[in-house]
Amino acid sequence: MRTSGVLLFIAYLGFISLGLPDAAHGINWPFVRAEFSVPMGWLGLVIAAGGVGYLISSFSVGYLIQRFGVGWLLIVSSLLVSIGLFGFYFSPAFLIFMAFSLVIGMGSGAIDAGMNAYAAEHFSTRHMNWLHAAFGVGATTGPIIVTAVLVSFSQNWRLGYAVLAVILFIMSVVFLFSRHLWESDKHAPKKAEPSPDDLATVTQAQALKHPVIRYQIAFFFLYSGVEVGVGQWAFTIMTESRGISLASAGTWVAVYWGALAFGRAIFGFLVERFPVDQLLRLCLAGVAVGTVLFSINMTPYTSYVGLLLMGFCAAPIFPCMISQTVARVGKKYAIHAIGFQMSAAVTGAMSLPFLSGLIGGEFGLTSLSVTFLVYALLLFGLFQIILKRGS
Repeated sequence: MRTSGVLLFIAYLGFISLGLPDAAHGINWPFVRAEFSVPMGWLGLVIAAGGVGYLISSFSVGYLIQRFGVGWLLIVSSLLVSIGLFGFYFSPAFLIFMAFSLVIGMGSGAIDAGMNAYAAEHFSTRHMNWLHAAFGVGATTGPIIVTAVLVSFSQNWRLGYAVLAVILFIMSVVFLFSRHLWESDKHAPKKAEPSPDDLATVTQAQALKHPVIRYQIAFFFLYSGVEVGVGQWAFTIMTESRGISLASAGTWVAVYWGALAFGRAIFGFLVERFPVDQLLRLCLAGVAVGTVLFSINMTPYTSYVGLLLMGFCAAPIFPCMISQTVARVGKKYAIHAIGFQMSAAVTGAMSLPFLSGLIGGEFGLTSLSVTFLVYALLLFGLFQIILKRGS
C-alpha cells in the first residue's frame, strides 16, 4: 500500500510536468519570432515538428516498454524533454529551434503514452481521470511560470524555457530513483494468475490487425479533433460570425477549457459509482447535444451553453477510454493499443481542426461549426461499435 501511494504521487508529478511545456510557445512566440525574424505563422512549423516527434515515440511505446521497461522509458523521455528545452535556451537559429521541438515531441510522446499505458493497467479509472486533470494543472502552470520570467527578467524568453528545463530534469532524476518501483508488481492490484496467453507478447503489426484497436484508433483521432478543434475555432466563430464581443467570447472559451479540467476532477468520483461505459455513452451524447447547441446559433446563450456542455461532457472520455483499454483488448495488446491511441489523438488534434478551417474558409463559419457535430456523431457511432466488438 505504501508503494502504491509513492507511485501515485510520482505519477501525478509526472503528468503535471508533462503539461508544463505545452502552452509555453503561446506566451513566448512573439519574442521568439522577433529574435529569429520569422513570420507569425511559422509557429505552426514548431508545433508540427513537435507533433512528428510525438508520433514517432508514442506509436513505438509498446515496443519500447517491452524492450527497456517503463522506468527507463520515463527516465530517458523526461531527459529528452529537458534537453529540448535547454536547446531552446541556446538555439542560435530558427532551424535549430525547430529541431529541438522535435526532440521535445519525442520525449513527450513517450512519457504520455508510457504513463498512460502503465496507469491503465495499475491504477483505477478514478485516478486516470485525476491524472489527466493533473496534466491540466501543468498546462495552466507552465504559462504562469513563463509569464513571470518574462515580466521579471526584461522579456527574456530563453530563461523561461530554461526554468522549465530544470523542472523536467528534476523529474527525470525522480524517475531514476523510482525506476525499480515502476518495474515492480507489488503495488499492482491483486489479480488472478496470468494465463500463458496473457504473458505472450505481440508485435505492433499483430496489434494493428485487432479490429477493436482499429476502431479505437479512429475514435481517438476524432475525439482529439473535437476537443482541440472547438478550443481553437470557437473564439473565431463567435466573434466573426455571431457578433459576440471579444471579452465574452474569450471568457467562454476559457470556460470550455475550465469545464474540461473541472469535469475530470468530478468524474474521478463518479466513475467508481456508476458503470464506466454507461457514463461514456451519456457523455458522448452530451458532447453531441453541445455541438448541436453551438451549431444552431439561435442566441449567444446557446453558444455559451453548448461550449459549457461540450467541455464538461468531454472531460472523462479520453482518460476513461484509455483506462478501459486493457479490459477491451487484453494485457498483451494494451501497451501497443495505448501507444496507437496517443498517436491517433495527436494526429487528430493536428489535422481535423485544420480540415474544419478549410471547410469554414470555403463554405463559411457556420459550416465550420457543423463539422464539430459531424465528428461528435461519428464518435458516438464508433463507441457503439467498440462496445459491441469489445464485449
